[in-house]
Amino acid sequence: MAAAAGATLTVLAFPAVISIAPSYGAPGPGVCTPARDDNACSARLTSVTANTIDGTITGTPVDGGAPLTLSGQADAYLKSAGFGATPPDAVQRWDAAIDGPNIVTVDPSDPNWYGNAKARTFLPRTLDDLATQFPPNTLVVRFVPDDTYPGWFRLVSIQPVAQ
Repeated sequence: MAAAAGATLTVLAFPAVISIAPSYGAPGPGVCTPARDDNACSARLTSVTANTIDGTITGTPVDGGAPLTLSGQADAYLKSAGFGATPPDAVQRWDAAIDGPNIVTVDPSDPNWYGNAKARTFLPRTLDDLATQFPPNTLVVRFVPDDTYPGWFRLVSIQPVAQ
């Protein structure tokens, strides 16, 4: 009887275990309202500071709340949107920096392959520094909690967007 009850409980619990959604670690900040199926939060930041030692930026959401510390890989950094023909200088340099490493090769037969690879590797830190020069309320980020560094968030995307 006990074995049958245990088997029934196991059969009933198994589908519940399979349907558990993946967790990204700590819950998102109060400004988090996932807008897409990937559970990423989004926020427009008032301004940011960059930490070149650990490769992060920290910014306060326009809607208020605690500052967010964010880090990400080069593919999370997107070209600007909505600025028209004359974006601010820092935004123009952001777009040019993103275009630069995408057109160079890291093929060992290229005499500058090492320099190209280094530029691509350090692109996020270069862009983080440029982001500190943006006009207020320009930067829009999408992020999830970072399981490796509690209290930090991993960038899904980061983009200067005109208001």
